[in-house]
Amino acid sequence: MSTKIGTKRPDVAIRNKSKEQSDKMIASWKNEEVRKKRMESMKKNQSRKPSYGHTGKKHTEDVKQIIRKKIKGIFSGNKHWNWKGGITKINRLIRNSFKYRQWRSDVFTRDNFTCQECGKRGGRLEAHHIKEFSKIIQEYNIKTIEDSENCEELWNINNGQTLCSNCHNKTKNGNNKKLAFRLP
Repeated sequence: MSTKIGTKRPDVAIRNKSKEQSDKMIASWKNEEVRKKRMESMKKNQSRKPSYGHTGKKHTEDVKQIIRKKIKGIFSGNKHWNWKGGITKINRLIRNSFKYRQWRSDVFTRDNFTCQECGKRGGRLEAHHIKEFSKIIQEYNIKTIEDSENCEELWNINNGQTLCSNCHNKTKNGNNKKLAFRLP
């Protein structure tokens, strides 16, 4: 029995059937109407697979807007799985403020643009709060940018230290006890 490329082979599907059953199935596949019905049902079943449904196709801008509107309320704000009470917004505001950039610049200048742990000069330097930034935010209950500007401990350059990115990474995830910090 010859088969065309891209068509299902009925003899493969019925290998484990009795001779009578296999003859009936082969005969039914030869019937054009039955064959069309089965092919349509197979196409319907294939369209249910979500992994292949939209592969290689791009949404139009109208469809993108509709999807954004539907998803917006589901994963935003306190409904998002990673919600921390809105603290991220105030952190971003503070870190992008002029006063924060000035504090970083003052710390770098005081330390002569040198990592205080390994002694590397220049490169990718980061200003590190010795007393953690997040703890200061929580301790002083800072909710607005005005509250942060009035907090002296947040902008105290003695609470800052210049570190290269490698040394700064060693202080993250509870590893800050490994570095011996020097206060000037």
